[in-house]
Amino acid sequence: MPIAPGLVIDKGDVLRLVGPEEVVRTTAARIGAVVAPTTATDFVVLGLAIFLGGLIGVLVTFPIGGLRITLSTSVGTLLAGLAVGHLRTRYPLFGRIPDGAVNLMTALGLAAFVGMTGLHAGPVFFKAVAEAGVGLVFGGMVVTLAPPVVGLLLGRYVLGMNPVLVLGAIAGAQTMTAAMAAVQERSGSPVAVLGYTPAVPVGHILLTTWGSIIVGLMAS
Repeated sequence: MPIAPGLVIDKGDVLRLVGPEEVVRTTAARIGAVVAPTTATDFVVLGLAIFLGGLIGVLVTFPIGGLRITLSTSVGTLLAGLAVGHLRTRYPLFGRIPDGAVNLMTALGLAAFVGMTGLHAGPVFFKAVAEAGVGLVFGGMVVTLAPPVVGLLLGRYVLGMNPVLVLGAIAGAQTMTAAMAAVQERSGSPVAVLGYTPAVPVGHILLTTWGSIIVGLMAS
């Protein structure tokens, strides 16, 4: 952020002070709370967010035709995480989790997701191909690739968005944390998270509910 006359510092902004220790300590005491590096995790906030989010995901239902759709525990927990993240932007000392712990949970969650997906999809993949033919594979490729390509062209050339933000949004719409991490790695910037964050809850909600809706519509 460029330092210039008229620069506005809002509540929740985190500043890094560099200088002699005594000067930094005196200045920090005058401008706000000190957010020092920590290895402790706020398990109270973490546990409550997971519990309450999962509970909301189970209890919140809404009717669509003859179906009753629930948010599911995963979507409820995701929404709770977004709420906690928003509160942290306002109160940086709230719900602190060290970067190392976040990286561990991200890598472990991604590995578990890939493993569970393989365990569930593997046994039925070859059976489905044998029944529907190889066209099922190519049809799935077209259905999977068409929305990201259209979204990339629309966001870049029609809306004029930064390509890193567009790629982050596409990764969020696909609910693919690995894709967002790859964009961050190749771009050398965490900016992709700004596009990923608003898209991923919508993607998760539609992923959870839309399958049931489509099955209900086709059945009727």
